[in-house]
Amino acid sequence: MKMITSMKKAQRGMGMLGILFTVGLLAFFMTVLLKLGPLYADFWTLRSIMVEVSAQNSAIEGGARGVSGVIEKRMDINNVRSVTMSDFSIEKRDQGQFQVTLNYEQREHLFFNVDAIVSFEYQVDVKAQ
Repeated sequence: MKMITSMKKAQRGMGMLGILFTVGLLAFFMTVLLKLGPLYADFWTLRSIMVEVSAQNSAIEGGARGVSGVIEKRMDINNVRSVTMSDFSIEKRDQGQFQVTLNYEQREHLFFNVDAIVSFEYQVDVKAQ
């Protein structure tokens, strides 16, 4: 009988303070994930659009404007609204080659007076006529 009571004293769970700390930590990370997740999802979508445009077998007609038009159409199809074409820079490299660079920052309010600033940059080479 004495052995059972001594085991109960030795087996203790997490206290109320530990539970509150764990719940608070979980709430913090869930808030960050839910606020910043869509920003990263948009960037990954834009990055895949840029890779698809650069991997096209046929050259895009219209030079820099043509490249810009193709990217803009794909952004509309994929419902990317947080980034505009002004965040892209298109520079001519060689004959029929353009370097497309995406460079932008987004600010997201997390809680109270805490904001997160996330910066994204990606670059591809595209064939155009």
